Amino acid sequence: MANFWERLRNSRLLKGAFLFMVVAALAAALGFVPNLREAPLTEAERGAFDLQMRALRAIHPRPLDDDVVLVGIVEETEARFQEPVALWHRHFAQLLHALARARPRAVGVDVVLPERSFDKIVPGLDLAMMRGLVDLKNATVLVYAQTVDSRGRIVDLQPNYRNIVAPGNLGIDQQLRDPDSVSRYFGEMVDRNGQVVPSIVSQMLRGMGRPAGHGFIDYSLGAPLAHIPMHEIQDWDDERLRRTFGDRVVMVGTLLGGTDRWRLPVKLLARDPGRRSSDNNDPSDQLEYNQPGVLVHLQALRSHLGPGLLQPLPEWARWLLCAAAAFAVLVHARPAAIVLGAVLAPILAFAVGLASIVTIQTLLPVASILACFWMALVARGIFDAVEAVVDRLRLQASFAGQVSPAVMKEMLGGSLSPGLGGQLADICVLFSDVRDFTTLSERMPPHVVTTVLQRYFDRMVHAVHRHEGTVDKFIGDGMMVLFGAPRKSADACGDAVRCALAMMSELDALNAEFSSEGLPTLIIGIGVNYGTVTVGNIGSSERHNYSAIGDAVNVAARVEGLTKDLGRKILITEAVVARIAERFQFDALGSHKVKGHSPVNVWGIRTARTAPAEVEVEAIQ
Repeated sequence: MANFWERLRNSRLLKGAFLFMVVAALAAALGFVPNLREAPLTEAERGAFDLQMRALRAIHPRPLDDDVVLVGIVEETEARFQEPVALWHRHFAQLLHALARARPRAVGVDVVLPERSFDKIVPGLDLAMMRGLVDLKNATVLVYAQTVDSRGRIVDLQPNYRNIVAPGNLGIDQQLRDPDSVSRYFGEMVDRNGQVVPSIVSQMLRGMGRPAGHGFIDYSLGAPLAHIPMHEIQDWDDERLRRTFGDRVVMVGTLLGGTDRWRLPVKLLARDPGRRSSDNNDPSDQLEYNQPGVLVHLQALRSHLGPGLLQPLPEWARWLLCAAAAFAVLVHARPAAIVLGAVLAPILAFAVGLASIVTIQTLLPVASILACFWMALVARGIFDAVEAVVDRLRLQASFAGQVSPAVMKEMLGGSLSPGLGGQLADICVLFSDVRDFTTLSERMPPHVVTTVLQRYFDRMVHAVHRHEGTVDKFIGDGMMVLFGAPRKSADACGDAVRCALAMMSELDALNAEFSSEGLPTLIIGIGVNYGTVTVGNIGSSERHNYSAIGDAVNVAARVEGLTKDLGRKILITEAVVARIAERFQFDALGSHKVKGHSPVNVWGIRTARTAPAEVEVEAIQ
């Protein structure tokens, strides 16, 4: 597994191929599970279709020059006609006669013909209806809706109308629906026996000599629909009838609120007479665009009479575009650029998709392309993140014992620039050294010397890190420590002095252990100074390390050398004391010459130390 990971990381080709296959597997799962019709990507395409239809109606309305005319049955119609709807034969007959006089190009009636005769209740009803049917059938293309029963069987006509309404004058009132019950695709339906069942739209088109196609209904076509209430037409004269309906395609259907409502991608009616103002408070109605079913047939007619149905790309072309989008796994850029691309991609994709609909009547698989593009970016992002974590862990493991935690943190955080270079910083520098260790080591075997030094440095480094110090380097049995670099400190001098005291406390505990083990005890000297130095990667272009150079460093080293001469374990310069004088008790030790530098004022420090029997305050000698 480790070898595979290394090969993957070190080969751009293998990495790209691996990530591409991951995205391809995800896309296949989203595109085919549980099946092609109900897969998440297909659902996303439906949502994208709805958004595109709504966007086009909002930003690029396309009215039709010769639009379909809608005659609607509304609540006012029910109030005007006193009889039950089942006895509206004469009213429908009057409508048919009026339309016959106007001579429209075609008439589709999305109202089922009466299933039974009511002549015994009101004599003459069937004859009135039959005369209207004959009149309009002789004047234009007439198609009536047929419906299906609960078992899916087409409901037959009553015998009185069979000799007038031929099969060519009948079309089923159903349309294809998606799993979310929205009608988006137009095509011929097939019954259980495999026989094609013509729809009201396809029958009207054939009657007008036009082919009925297959494809997505273009819901962006046509201006918002205005309807003509059915009962008003009875009062029109022939001139107005011809002006309104002459040589036009007419659809008749109910617009009532509780009858034949379909979920559509867009709102087609300028004003829906079947929806009361209180209905608009129902979020589901607003989101699902529940509208009269006659509008589905009308919009399908609009699409055929206009530029045509929208055609999707073949499946192979869809997946080819998805594969092209999946090549985004090869993109390696800054996170900000990736986020910007992820945000701009849907804007660009939708813009191209809308242009494709308007210009070439083609539906692009916008949702699938975007899904693959986003999955590619996420897959690459996750891989890069894992790779970065592995690199960080490896770097930590490799350099954990070679650099201080503060330097490591800055390296991992990217704060330390690679290569040579430095910058000025005000820091506190601490030097420590074991007195006469060379003489001690001459009396001990080499492995004991190593053990003693290791245990000593373990204690000292622990104290340094506990007080936010950075071990710059080990110099034999000595140590150079920085406070305030690479991370700035609000109290570098205080940290350094507390660290020096902690180192002495750790040494006391360690010497107690050495004494009990028969090992020699150690004495150390510590010098602390504050000043401006240059910090950064110091050395050659081939070998360098993080360090500090400057006069303040040299003075700290020289002051540590004074500890033996002055009989003090800790010496602190005036630059340090001036910044923390109120927090510690210091002893002024005067000005002293140091090698290669002008005289330096140094101070000792007093602190509370715990003796076995009592607590006393003494100078650290």
